[in-house]
Amino acid sequence: MDALQQLVFFMCICFKATQTESSWTVDVPSSVEGLLGSCVVIPCSYNYPDIAAHTFTGIWRIDDQVIYHPTESNTMEKYRGRTKLLGDLSKKNCSLMIENLQQSDGGPFFFRIELEGPNKFSYSNNKVSISMIGEPNPTDFFVQEEVKEGQTVSAFCSVSHSCPTNPPDFHWSHSGEQHFQTQNLQNGQWKATSTLTFHSDRTDNNKPLRCRVTYHGGKQREPSKTIKVKYAPVNVKVEYQSDVNEGETAHLKCSSDANPVSSYEWHSESGALLNKGQTYTMSNVSRNSEAVYCTAVNEEGRVKSSTVQLNVLYAPDIETYSKCSSYNGIVKCDCIVQSRPPSTVHFVLGDRVLPSSKVEKNGSVTTGTLQTDFGSFKFVHCLANNTLGNSNLTLFLPVNDNMQNIFIASGAGVIFLIILIATGVGVVRKCRGRSGETPTSDLGTMKAERPVELPRYAPTKRKEDRKDMSCSDIYANDHLYGNTDCDESIYNNV
Repeated sequence: MDALQQLVFFMCICFKATQTESSWTVDVPSSVEGLLGSCVVIPCSYNYPDIAAHTFTGIWRIDDQVIYHPTESNTMEKYRGRTKLLGDLSKKNCSLMIENLQQSDGGPFFFRIELEGPNKFSYSNNKVSISMIGEPNPTDFFVQEEVKEGQTVSAFCSVSHSCPTNPPDFHWSHSGEQHFQTQNLQNGQWKATSTLTFHSDRTDNNKPLRCRVTYHGGKQREPSKTIKVKYAPVNVKVEYQSDVNEGETAHLKCSSDANPVSSYEWHSESGALLNKGQTYTMSNVSRNSEAVYCTAVNEEGRVKSSTVQLNVLYAPDIETYSKCSSYNGIVKCDCIVQSRPPSTVHFVLGDRVLPSSKVEKNGSVTTGTLQTDFGSFKFVHCLANNTLGNSNLTLFLPVNDNMQNIFIASGAGVIFLIILIATGVGVVRKCRGRSGETPTSDLGTMKAERPVELPRYAPTKRKEDRKDMSCSDIYANDHLYGNTDCDESIYNNV
């Protein structure tokens, strides 16, 4: 072979070798990031010369040691069960997954492909290292932090990771509609995003919304954001002490749940504006004081409380239309009393204290009714008392027409009887004057009955001042009638 032929042959050999070397290519990142304890996937795609290939054997190595082989016995013991070829070699995908990533798994690693016969190639010039991180990367968390009640809220929680076969799991602290998506980034990193959509409620106000991310291998991150929900006042109510004595001062307070915080207005039941502010003071409370309510106001709305009526306590007040009446010969007396708390009602007839025959209570009104044999009495006393005081009123009995006729028809007999009694009393007094002893007579022994003891009632303000009556002489020695109205002319006529 001459020199020219040798040169041509050498050039052909070099061209063929160059062409062959350039056909064995691989695409891998120089470095990937992996979370310790999780998994990492090294993305890999390769190419080989245009030859007919029916069998493919993919191998990953670190120097002269095998970290992955389809025959597991050919794999280093520390990597057995932890490495797996994810790609389809026939489709030129050589991606490798390493499970339970350890600190010693840093590499660098390279890929080798073995086809039929002598067609084998190690991509040792394209090595991949793994950068270890001990904790997950920060989480991207977004949500609109100030919303109105009922508004649709969308929250986004995103993380980067290196384990697409087992992406992170997302758990939200709030119920709602969830969507998950993943995105392939560069250099062996993926992005996983979870979206939560819900309608805001007042109960969400000032509550943290949490997105807990659990990575393959167990490590977690849980970012949170606090949502501010604006809403109109709710639970508007008046706080007060319901029982108050007449003439005293009552303090009322309005409260509500609202965001932003409410301002307050006070109104009477008829709607008149009484005051502004959270508290309202009612001076000199009366039994006739009108009911009130408060209104809570903020930029989201106005809401009223329920109407409240103070329970004003006061001493008994006997109505002047209390009276005694007669029907079919039956006499009854009704004593009508206004008071809070309700009163007990008694009647005094002569020297007897009589309870009401019937008692009716309707709100602040107590009606005591007495039905008894009134005899020849011309009036009866009504007494009412409760824990705050007492009151009394004289009720005049109706005139009995039959008895009046009898007195007129027998007027002379009555006069004679009075003269006879007066004469007998004079004779008795005369006898006493002579002997100094009380004689026994046909009139019998006269004994004064001991008066019945009654409860003492402290004087209370009268509804009616009867200036034309004076009974001081009559009741001077009798505590029973010390606070009782009377008609002196009645006693002058007895």
